[in-house]
Amino acid sequence: MAGETDSGIDPGREALLQALRDGDVRFVLIGGAALESHKQPHRTEDIDITPDREDGNLQRLGDVLNRLECRLEIDPNRPEAAIELPPDYFTAASLGRAAVWNLRTVHGKIDLTVAPSGFPDGYTELSPDARIGRVHATRIEVAIASLADVEHSKRVADRPKDRAYLQRVGRLDPPPMERKSVSRDRG
Repeated sequence: MAGETDSGIDPGREALLQALRDGDVRFVLIGGAALESHKQPHRTEDIDITPDREDGNLQRLGDVLNRLECRLEIDPNRPEAAIELPPDYFTAASLGRAAVWNLRTVHGKIDLTVAPSGFPDGYTELSPDARIGRVHATRIEVAIASLADVEHSKRVADRPKDRAYLQRVGRLDPPPMERKSVSRDRG
């Protein structure tokens, strides 16, 4: 992974997660970093989180983001096109106005997703099955979404990169229990 030291630690990822922890932000790690943390064959350069939507938590998250000199990513292939945001841009209200924030910080990329695919209630749905564990390429422990939940979200999102991962690990089709709950949700 780019930025990893000889010790295997990614200083940017570690600093970003430490800033969230120091800010007392409640969140669940999702996406590629969660897969890596479950020792799955996946590589990612960012972290994805779903924060607790409680106003006080969103304000703490906003305070942390304001200190991290965030830029809004508009094209992942063109980092120079990221839009600078004012130093006090993030508040509980501003964070609540979007479902997804793709940001570049002084420590690396972070994606905030209020309602990940398959989990419209985000944090409150994912936190019961999350486990506290060490995030891949760091010494930081946080709540990490269960492997089953991350893979369910990838199935629901159904993006080419998600299908490629699920096919690579042989779990493109949902497990029988997930199939039943998905068919009930539709019917």
